[in-house]
Amino acid sequence: MSTSEYLAFLPMLIYGIALADLFRQWSRFLDVKQIFLPSLLLTVILTETALYNVFLFAGLLEHLEGLTYANYLVYLVPPFLFLLTTIFFTPGEDADTKDYFMKHMPVFMILFAMFIASHILYELNEQKSVFVMRAIGILLLLFAGILRKKWLFYLFAVLWILSLFTKATHIAV
Repeated sequence: MSTSEYLAFLPMLIYGIALADLFRQWSRFLDVKQIFLPSLLLTVILTETALYNVFLFAGLLEHLEGLTYANYLVYLVPPFLFLLTTIFFTPGEDADTKDYFMKHMPVFMILFAMFIASHILYELNEQKSVFVMRAIGILLLLFAGILRKKWLFYLFAVLWILSLFTKATHIAV
């Protein structure tokens, strides 16, 4: 294994832990009483986002060679913010999905916005349209969280769906 592969282990592990938490969340939707559309959408969005970021991180392996410790810590910021987002997003076993979502919406929406903003730390060579969508998404998440407006989150979900087409056709590792 190369040095970069060793250094990539921790960020990948952090994304893996977050994904495990999200996959457990999927089981809540087998109970019809626990289905709340914004929570369901965010579960799907966060799951795809984690998978996409693992894919992106694989493309950053070459940047990990010869990295200083301080720069390595910078590479850990996005996975750490993502893990915090999922921790605050996923309710406990006995929690009502809708009540939990609305009560904790400011925290996990702001954390998710911070996670998305943290992508400026990487050299991703993405199209300008991805940067614009990311900026709009950050604003929508911040306002949705602060104002607790579901319709702003739904706008973010539409933006996310549009971003899937860009990600699927233009990003390669």
